[in-house]
Amino acid sequence: DFNLSRYPHERIGGRGSISSAMKEFESCIHKCELEDIRQSWRVFTWNNKRLGVDFMAKKLDRVMGNWQCFDSLSHLTSYFPTPGISDHSPAIIQFHNQDSPMGRNFKYLNTWASHLSFLNVVKAAWQAELPGRQGTPLEKIGRKLKLIK
Repeated sequence: DFNLSRYPHERIGGRGSISSAMKEFESCIHKCELEDIRQSWRVFTWNNKRLGVDFMAKKLDRVMGNWQCFDSLSHLTSYFPTPGISDHSPAIIQFHNQDSPMGRNFKYLNTWASHLSFLNVVKAAWQAELPGRQGTPLEKIGRKLKLIK
């Protein structure tokens, strides 16, 4: 339990700077090759239950996964309902139907950027000629993202 926000924008009130503990937390997350599982609705999972200028809220609770998790369970969403008697929101993991017509989302994990062939793979996919119907600019981007996958 680090009891830390990951980024300065994950808090309201208090100091807005990046602390050495936050840097250490981010380094730990990067070394463990973890990323946040998509979160719906509530951004801040903790608050000090005060009003006015003394109010503080932070995202201290998160659900994370590694690339294997995202590959096999890409349909996960985390949800943090309103806290009850605790000052923290409970975490609920929602499993959505894999066979939904929406398809799978593209996931980018920061750890990929440290892989030696990362830039070459992205560059090759982005420069590739797309066969067949070209489509709209958004469709072209989607097809190129599929090449990277």
